[in-house]
Amino acid sequence: MEPCIPKDWKEYRIRYEYGTSVYNISVKNPNESETNMVSEFFVNGQKVEEKQVKLIDNGRIYEVEVIL
Repeated sequence: MEPCIPKDWKEYRIRYEYGTSVYNISVKNPNESETNMVSEFFVNGQKVEEKQVKLIDNGRIYEVEVIL
């Protein structure tokens, strides 16, 4: 994931549907970073070192948090 965010935005959210699954994605920019480099990546509260999420069509809701 390579999100883009204006420097003066602190956060934005999107809802992505993949089949019957829902991915609620929150992109946070607490340090007003000018790059799209992801520093931390979480799925359902669990840190994901690979900084990516595998899309699965299983009817579940996933909370994805991306921190720049």
